[in-house]
Amino acid sequence: MTETPRLSGLRISREDMSLLIRGATIDVAPHRHHALQIAVGTAGPFQFECRETTNMFDGIIVAPETPHRLDSLGGEVAVLLLEPELGAVREARGRLLGDRPFAPLPAEMADKLRALCFQKDLPSPTQALSAISTGPSSPRALDPRIAGLQEKLRTLPQKRVALADLAAELGLSESRLTHLFKQETGVSLRRYMLWLRLGNAMARALSGASLTEAAHASGFSDSAHLSRTCREMFGINPQAVARHSRFVQADPQSNS
Repeated sequence: MTETPRLSGLRISREDMSLLIRGATIDVAPHRHHALQIAVGTAGPFQFECRETTNMFDGIIVAPETPHRLDSLGGEVAVLLLEPELGAVREARGRLLGDRPFAPLPAEMADKLRALCFQKDLPSPTQALSAISTGPSSPRALDPRIAGLQEKLRTLPQKRVALADLAAELGLSESRLTHLFKQETGVSLRRYMLWLRLGNAMARALSGASLTEAAHASGFSDSAHLSRTCREMFGINPQAVARHSRFVQADPQSNS
């Protein structure tokens, strides 16, 4: 029987399409998801199972779409789930993981991440990512067409619109728009729109709406579709988040 997650903190960054969860009995059920996953334990090692092999780790990095389960063995773990198409995440994956399905996190990085994640106030996912980064980056300004498109998508109630309509509004072909968006942001337009819809649905659920209401208001066919998407992207069920809503912090989106 799968245990219910016990959360002591959860922070969502809609801008960076990432999530940081802290607690016990996280990832106990076998699953896989789109996110790149990084995990560290409070003090002792945790158990990690992948492809019928079980190992003990103090810190680990796991490739997207890798079937796995993680058991904190009674202690707490911090699990960082990152959109793998973002530039800083791609760099970290190439440097620390390569083509492997998972790898131990270097001890120095694990210690730095642990110090950040187990403070009273949970850091943002971006701050947590800095623990494994090689140094500060200087992001360039987005193409104004893409910056304007992001702003438009953030203001849509359902975060859903036809690609043909977006392309026509910008005077671009559909293929050119999808290429330009990925080139400028490091994230596919489809994944970006899906994340906005998922964030909108979770925010509505945490504000008191039922999962069915939140799903329909965000462009999902039903609550099952919403739950499936949430698990695919983050490996968690939205019901578990709703039950622990007092621990949730959603970082505001940038308007730039």
